[in-house]
Formats: sequence, C-alpha cells, structure tokens
Amino acid sequence: MIRRIGVTLLSGLLFAPLPASAAERGTAEEAQALVEKAIARYEEVGPQQTFAEINAPGGSFVDRELYVFVVGPDHRLTAHGADPARVGNTLVGLKDDVGKPFGDAIIAASADGDWVEYRFLNFANGQSENKISFVKSFDGHVFGCGYYKP
Repeated sequence: MIRRIGVTLLSGLLFAPLPASAAERGTAEEAQALVEKAIARYEEVGPQQTFAEINAPGGSFVDRELYVFVVGPDHRLTAHGADPARVGNTLVGLKDDVGKPFGDAIIAASADGDWVEYRFLNFANGQSENKISFVKSFDGHVFGCGYYKP
C-alpha cells in the first residue's frame, strides 16, 4: 500500500504540467529574426501591405509575446503587432513604465541594428516586465521586436 502511494506520488510529480519557463518565452535571436523577416517582407511587397500584415491580429509577425513594431520617418508608430491601436503614437520623448526614456533610443536605431532595454507591458500576460528590443533602421523606418526578461 505504501509502495503504491509512493509510486502514485512520484508519477504525479514526473508527469505533472510544468510551470511556464523562460524557454517558452521568445528569445533575442527570435526577436531579431522577426525584424529581419519584416524587412524582407517590406522589400518584397512594399510598406502598405507589410504594415497591414504586421497590424493584423494573429498574423505572421506575432509569436507568443514577440511582435514586430515599426516607427515611421515622422517618429510615430506605423505598425504594431500586439496593439494596432497604438499606430500614430509618437516615440519622441517616450518613457517606460518606470520613467526611463527609451523612445528616442529606438528612433536613433542604426542600419546594422541596436538593442534597447526598457520596462514595458507584456501584452501576453498583462504584466510590466523588462524588455530588450532589437531595432533596425531601414528605408526611413525603424523595425523592432523585443523579448521580455522574466
């Protein structure tokens, strides 16, 4: 009887669902790859279709909590994969959830790409978390995608 209880408990521990892990979150490499994918799509079909695809709910530019965003030459969001309602918002002087300025760093992205760290709402879980975004300037726009650090 005791042996059976021990086996049952051990089986429960071994086969119980695991808590969400960092491996289930997007990575720096995946964020950078989504930016490159968006730029390739822009080169293929142009800005109008690319931005529409980025803004489409559940589109190919969203993966878990990773999503592509694009800042136009006017420093305003042109596309936002997690929240298209943000399109039109300026990044000039934008500060994160704890007051750290980060919008201007995104706007200043180089053609080779840069990493910008800030605290931001994780749309997947509704929590404010540390985020690191890969941002890259291309054809007058800044393409970005960030991953969240637990």
